[in-house]
Amino acid sequence: MNIVGRVKLPKSSDISDLYIRCNEAASLDVQENSKRAVLQQGGVVSSSSYFNSFYENYYVKYTSLNSIYYLLKLEGDFRVAIYREVQSGERETILEEKIEQCQLSKPVKLAPINLVQTEKAGRIYLEITCLSTQGIFAAGWIATDQPKEREVSLGIVICTFKKENYVRETLTSLLQDELLQDKSFKVFVSDNGRTLDHNEFNDPRVKLFPNKNAGGSGGFTRGIMEALAEKSSSHLLLMDDDIELESESICRLFAVHEYAKTEFIIAGGLLDLNNKQVLYEAGATYNEDPATKGAFGSLTALNYRIDLSQNASLNQLLVEEDADYGGFWFCSFSRQLVEKLNLPLPLFIKLDDVEFCLRAKMTLGIPIATFPSMAVWHIPASAKNLNWETYYYFRNDLITYAVHFSPSYEHTVSNLTQEIALSLLMPDFDRAQMLIKAFDDYLKGPDWIMSIDPEVVHPSTLKLSRSYENQQNVDLLTNVQLMAQWSSIVDKGRTEWSIASKNWKNAAQELMSHTFWQKYLGLKEPTLSSSIRHSL
Repeated sequence: MNIVGRVKLPKSSDISDLYIRCNEAASLDVQENSKRAVLQQGGVVSSSSYFNSFYENYYVKYTSLNSIYYLLKLEGDFRVAIYREVQSGERETILEEKIEQCQLSKPVKLAPINLVQTEKAGRIYLEITCLSTQGIFAAGWIATDQPKEREVSLGIVICTFKKENYVRETLTSLLQDELLQDKSFKVFVSDNGRTLDHNEFNDPRVKLFPNKNAGGSGGFTRGIMEALAEKSSSHLLLMDDDIELESESICRLFAVHEYAKTEFIIAGGLLDLNNKQVLYEAGATYNEDPATKGAFGSLTALNYRIDLSQNASLNQLLVEEDADYGGFWFCSFSRQLVEKLNLPLPLFIKLDDVEFCLRAKMTLGIPIATFPSMAVWHIPASAKNLNWETYYYFRNDLITYAVHFSPSYEHTVSNLTQEIALSLLMPDFDRAQMLIKAFDDYLKGPDWIMSIDPEVVHPSTLKLSRSYENQQNVDLLTNVQLMAQWSSIVDKGRTEWSIASKNWKNAAQELMSHTFWQKYLGLKEPTLSSSIRHSL
């Protein structure tokens, strides 16, 4: 028997709709050490939810699974029905069983379910109705008797900068999950802020190392390098530091990798930390039109702002959209893929995940699978609105586009001129200055990136992004000064644009290389497996 998922109860009642639905004769008891659903006669609990649905269509497409069954930990008499629901909302009863005198000490095994290997595959869930005076549902598992395609050892890479409490909570969730005790994994924590205490993390499944603050790009890359050097991880998972983790996502991730039919990147969803029942994004597309460069039009979120408390929303996720990338808040792939692609680009933050996934999709034809039921809670980028992040977004969008396509000087200047003019009208002089700097630094080309120390350049960028923070009113003189600065850089760009764009494309392989990253991060000892080192 191999567990491929669970029917899990929530940590707290405020997110119960993401796990279990109850009628008026059933209730959840979510105490710290004793989570259960208590049912009166006629009480119903349903696993028709985001985390507990089994999205059959994804599993039959990406894995070799063809049969599953449920194991339930119950007390009392019950009628259990298993349903398959499709996008239209049409529901089919797959299985119905009446089970009596259940005891919590003896889990009940239901009959196997054959997965539909056609377009009729849907979303599978169960409903439990209490027939006795009182009943208890304590736990459930989704299992298969199929042998695994492979054993999986997961290297979990977390990049952090002074988010100590978040990291502690994530590690606790991983290390204390009962099902994960039998799985092979190791967490590589890249401490860019160098504020974590090694004495707190003495579990052999955790490797903490201080790292130069080269942003998320540098932290994730260092973690990948450490994982590859140990040669024990068959697959990698990149996760942000400032997340809340549902460890069931990791359990299901293991199963997908264990039964995968081919190579693909798993892009987990981003749940809104400020509105926990909302899926903010699951995958996104990258606009290849050069007319979008220099404007906020490059990325379009898929499965955007979906209220997961609604049943129709759960079925909406059955429609798989063609994603171009998955965010590094939860992004998983095989070690072999890294050995073929090399490492991320040194973009500090923003679009490093976009470029990496684009590289996989465009050069190797690797699909980006936005598996439902795998996600983390995170504050959406739109909620931050930081001008220094605007700088990295626009600069890195141009770099990414130059590596994979051919950016247009005219479109970029036209779009940025509009963005700068809008910023001056708001007024937001700091934003205007960051847009100008993004264009100017792109023109400096890859030699500039290779020569800088990110721990020096990033603080200076932060300082520059606050130059006008006390200036709230429209100021004609400031407008004229910034537009004159922009005009001067645009003139310079007429002669430097083509050379800079060509240089970014030509330097990409070097910027992805172990040799570059070793020097960029100031590492003295080799930190990479021989397989990728020999491929460079």
